[in-house]
This record gives sequence, structure tokens and C-alpha cells, in this order.
Amino acid sequence: MHHDIHIGRKIHFVFKQSGLSVAQFARLLDIQRTRAYNIFNSKTLDIDLLCRISDVLHYDFISEYLKTRVENPTVINIQFQVVPENLADFIKAINKLKQAGIINANNTI
Repeated sequence: MHHDIHIGRKIHFVFKQSGLSVAQFARLLDIQRTRAYNIFNSKTLDIDLLCRISDVLHYDFISEYLKTRVENPTVINIQFQVVPENLADFIKAINKLKQAGIINANNTI
């Protein structure tokens, strides 16, 4: 069954448990405070930002999001924009998909 997740609300929930202030959270992400509030209201976010937020809050939002997005665990459509500055995050995301059994050792879905 497919369930939508409002990723911003989930981030806000985990953020509130972190004990960080919005100013601290924004500073750790190198964003403005207003952008932090926008994140809490966002239904979707780009993978680079989601990986950075996962690191700052020590919570695996990628897996959380994928659990709700994959109706058939053998079929998933993910689009990544790979640029040098987020290549490491892309590799981390691929490794998480491998660990979840969504991608096999040959990097196929």
C-alpha cells in the first residue's frame, strides 16, 4: 500500500526532539532560518538537502521516505542529479538502497 509522507513534518518532529534551536539547525545546514521553516513546511526536498538534514539530526530520512514510497519493493524510480559536490551523498543513498535490498550487488533494481 502506498502512503504519502510529508517529509517536512517528519523533519520538524525529529528536529523538535533534537533539542536544537532553529538558529542552530540553520547554521549547521548553512541556510537562513527562514529556509529552515520552509523545510518544515515542504512536502518534498531534494536528495542533497535531505542527506544533509539526516546528518545534522542523526536520523535516516532517506530510508523513512523510501519505506512509504515503494509500493513494490522490486520496482522504484529514483532520479538523482549527480554533481561533484553531492556525489558522496549519492553514493550513501545508493548504499542504503542496497542495504534495504532494493538494489542488488550489480547496482540494478
